[in-house]
Amino acid sequence: MKKNILIVGGSSGLGLDLARHYVREGHGVCLTGRHDPGLSGARYVELDIDADGAHLNRGIDQLLENFPVVNTLIYSAGFCQRATIDGLSTADITQMVNVGLVAPMLLVQRLKNHLDTPLKVMLITSSSQYTARETEPVYCATKAGLGMFGACLALDRKVGKVLVAAPSGMKSPFWRHSDNDVSEMLETQWVAARIVELSSGAFKYKFAKILRNPQGIVVEECLDDALQPIECQ
Repeated sequence: MKKNILIVGGSSGLGLDLARHYVREGHGVCLTGRHDPGLSGARYVELDIDADGAHLNRGIDQLLENFPVVNTLIYSAGFCQRATIDGLSTADITQMVNVGLVAPMLLVQRLKNHLDTPLKVMLITSSSQYTARETEPVYCATKAGLGMFGACLALDRKVGKVLVAAPSGMKSPFWRHSDNDVSEMLETQWVAARIVELSSGAFKYKFAKILRNPQGIVVEECLDDALQPIECQ
């Protein structure tokens, strides 16, 4: 069945590769970001998530006016400023929290009851969800919070399938202002294919790590509609 899929953070990297896949499959795709990637077959709506809460609310409302029927929400946006907590500005902290937590929460809040069928939610976190890093205190906290948000949504009977996928570092524009060596990081196309695989099948909630050394998938938890553990890939 063809669906309308909203990909937040879809203008580059993993989000764009996911958009390419779903466009090829014939789904209706709307992607957001700070620039239009020019993906044929997809609709683009600018969504600039900054430290201004009122600006974020207006942006989300305008986004959903442009793409009002969403069957699947894929949240792939990320923003990280590295420093110990006292080295971060208030704007840095607020923007990371808005990108990592507030925006996906507001989107689900608005989308949850607007469908005849339950909303499917796919949240892309990272290894920072479960790995503490001295210079990523806020970023790690937002990723961990996003993962817990997904686990809580799975308890909501009016929400459909929830996938929380936590990839290790990927070769993407996310690193363009850093000095990180990306040569051994994961290819975003490979990660996108794994996320598509993880999202298929019957489950209510799934949390999976996508590892790079060695490359592989570890499904940490998978629950059925009765919230009982099941075996799934």
